[in-house]
Amino acid sequence: MKRWPRRAALLAAPVAALVAAVGCTVGYGVLQPGGKPAGVPNPTDPARGPGLFAVNSQGLDGPIVIDVQGYVLYRNDADGVNPSRPACVGECVKMWRPMPAGDIGRLRIVGIDRGKVGKIVRPDGIEQLTLAGWPLYGYAGDRMPGDVNGHGRDGWSVISPAGAKAGHPTP
Repeated sequence: MKRWPRRAALLAAPVAALVAAVGCTVGYGVLQPGGKPAGVPNPTDPARGPGLFAVNSQGLDGPIVIDVQGYVLYRNDADGVNPSRPACVGECVKMWRPMPAGDIGRLRIVGIDRGKVGKIVRPDGIEQLTLAGWPLYGYAGDRMPGDVNGHGRDGWSVISPAGAKAGHPTP
């Protein structure tokens, strides 16, 4: 098992408890399938701030990226990567919600190469997080943490920690 710094393990525990409840497991050994750390603080506590976390999905092969509340993040094939640019503007953002960037220096990142995380300024002036150049979005059709209802819709895919499209659905 790969060793992670103690700080990363402590930050990951709240997210691990949340995703375990919705069918995901944290892929770096902090939480084993079916396990739940004792005394875990509320992972959706706004005082803990935003974050990006790599987890293993039971619905998709391989690791995926979630936000601090456990919602899956997506990328769009129509977006630009070099340079980063969002194609989802106007009416599109009602269903595909841009992930706000804020201060990325304070962003909690676990299981993802921090060097791959960036931000862009959208045409509407909002700063949006990117991963490996891909603008990040949430999907309004995902009703619960761990849902992947937007995967495979018109060029939209769940994003992996490397910035690639997440694996195919498992049977």
